[in-house]
Amino acid sequence: MNRVLVVDDSAFMARSVAIVLKDMDFEVVALAHDGFQGVEKYEELRPDVVLLDVTMPNMDGVECLVKLREIDNDARVVMLSAVHDEETVNKCLEYGAIAFLQKPIRRGNAEDLERLRSTLETAAH
Repeated sequence: MNRVLVVDDSAFMARSVAIVLKDMDFEVVALAHDGFQGVEKYEELRPDVVLLDVTMPNMDGVECLVKLREIDNDARVVMLSAVHDEETVNKCLEYGAIAFLQKPIRRGNAEDLERLRSTLETAAH
């Protein structure tokens, strides 16, 4: 079972994604609500994959991604964001993100769910 850390400043979104992941048999090891918490939880739990929002207070997802890769150059990070401008996507991929997924991930949408599942399974290995 793949262990996933979900980092999103929206408590609703983090919980929603966690429910979807659990339905797909992923183990959600923790939820974090900003980049600082994400780094802290990563160091503590060492998940297989981090699902990371871009736009967050205190430390945004890009900064968090950089910190995670400094801590562990093998950190497997998938960005999940409503922000989808080419510059942000390219920056995240350049800094080591495995993939960049567009929000929302709708629980009842088979295409969204398959995109999330296949991306996380690929990222975990």
